[in-house]
Amino acid sequence: MRAAPWMLGAVLTGLAGCAPTTMSPMGVRLARGGAGHVTKRAGIRTGPRLSVPLQTPEEFQGNRAPFSSPQWSVAYDADLLIPVGGGTGVHVGFQGEVGCDEVEATCPVPVPGYGLSLGMSHFFQLGDVSIAPAVVLRGATDFGFASVGGPSSVLGVEASASLALHGDDAVFGVVPFIGVHRLIISDRTASATYAGVALAGQFEIGGGEFVELTAGAGRVDMRGVEPWWAPIFGIRGGP
Repeated sequence: MRAAPWMLGAVLTGLAGCAPTTMSPMGVRLARGGAGHVTKRAGIRTGPRLSVPLQTPEEFQGNRAPFSSPQWSVAYDADLLIPVGGGTGVHVGFQGEVGCDEVEATCPVPVPGYGLSLGMSHFFQLGDVSIAPAVVLRGATDFGFASVGGPSSVLGVEASASLALHGDDAVFGVVPFIGVHRLIISDRTASATYAGVALAGQFEIGGGEFVELTAGAGRVDMRGVEPWWAPIFGIRGGP
């Protein structure tokens, strides 16, 4: 079970691509975390490539094929939750994906897309119920490489709230979110809103380790583009 996130990531890496993938919700927090203890999570998650309908409209299928690549992708994801006191924590995240130029059907070298995020959350708990609102800033780019959905970069801010019910060895929650993103595509810019909800669960697997699962959907809205729903899936683990 410990290697599950990495095994699943290896299987799905073929779907990963170069244009930045927008993974939400970014500020998932189902547990307080120990004072002075940095919580580490790593695995894979999915999300839409917001640039596709503008950069390669001929490949955009919207709700007709929500799982289609390049408009939906899988990316590696890791983050740290750093406690700063009083239930407040700082989120530092990293995203990485590797793909090929599918348009030219060539892949001389892996073509990376990377993203970084930074945010803050506060954890409130009353008995077995908790809520953790969060705000996260995010930036991502494919460094100008020509690929499906790219080249493009994105800057965004997202607000979310993790509502959770705590059991002995598991936590179950729901995480609504809304994010506003600014896309930088070649020599022009565009704005997009991505909002939705994810169900989340965190399960203790022994030895202080845990697995976190997420599943849900979010809607992408931008001017001049048919709105579409993107499925959300994720599996991460940590010590």
